[in-house]
Amino acid sequence: MGTLFQHDATIYRKFFKEQAKLLGIPALYQYPIEMDHTVHAQEDPKGYSDPIPLDIIFDQSPKLKTWKKLGWVPESPEDNSYLIQVPYDTPNLQKGSLITLPSPLPLIPSRVFKITEITVDQVLPDSWYCKVAPKFEKMNALTEKDYEDKPNAYLHIENEIR
Repeated sequence: MGTLFQHDATIYRKFFKEQAKLLGIPALYQYPIEMDHTVHAQEDPKGYSDPIPLDIIFDQSPKLKTWKKLGWVPESPEDNSYLIQVPYDTPNLQKGSLITLPSPLPLIPSRVFKITEITVDQVLPDSWYCKVAPKFEKMNALTEKDYEDKPNAYLHIENEIR
């Protein structure tokens, strides 16, 4: 980075952190450790780091203009994902990282999101834009055991003649 912009970049990054603290949401960030892949090419991390507290800006329904500015254009306006902004110095930011939003109410569980895409939009980036998707309980692919007791027919016919 040139000497004219180096000082400005650090100022903008401090501005973003202050903005996220004042207007954003406190969240917990975890990055995957020892990423592995399943037979079906699904990402399967062996574990996650300890939760790191971050202040983020969470956009539940970004406008189409925002998507175009970032280079992510959805096929239809109804196909909006969630968009978050995290500080530029977030450690080990990568696809597959988890963002946990603590619940404001005691009886409602926390919401966990998985980062699916990452980008920046400026010459002097002050934050990362991340497309996130909700992460549900662990979903495993079917194994051979699941098919052992089942016939090879796709349809079960009640009065089948053999």
